[in-house]
Amino acid sequence: MTKKKLAAFAAILCVATSAHSFDPLRNPEIAGRGSLFIDIGPSPLPFADPGSFVGLPLEFRADWLLPFGPPLSVGAFLVTPFPNLKHFGTRLAWHVDLDAPKLDLYLLYVFDFGFLRNETLEAYNDTPVPLRLFDFRIGVRRVFGDFLGLGVETAYHLRGLHFLLSMKFK
Repeated sequence: MTKKKLAAFAAILCVATSAHSFDPLRNPEIAGRGSLFIDIGPSPLPFADPGSFVGLPLEFRADWLLPFGPPLSVGAFLVTPFPNLKHFGTRLAWHVDLDAPKLDLYLLYVFDFGFLRNETLEAYNDTPVPLRLFDFRIGVRRVFGDFLGLGVETAYHLRGLHFLLSMKFK
């Protein structure tokens, strides 16, 4: 999948908004203060070799928008064991208001604590998890109705895309 396809997919999820409506200090309407998003999706679709996409393992995420202050969310993620638990960690995201009522654009930092299990992984002849200090991503989710939505998020070092089913609470 090329970067042009990524841009086209983001354009489909986004509703046309005017440039003057951008406000980095205001929560998006759909991602209001205290909102909780639970996302599930397959492994990322890689840009380099889309034919290698397996679908498993699944990734679960939870992002809670702070009920005060700037439009920040804190969250966690867990990649299902395949065959061993390798990836789990925290997420910190800044949500950007584009003045589109059902759209949530966010910039995030992900920290994977999987490297803490490297001794166990090596004991089971599994590949160790590298320490990823610089894992910045971009994501967008579009909620249809009040509860269910779809999202797309870049993978580590922009090597692929995560496609997500998203559920919003509150």
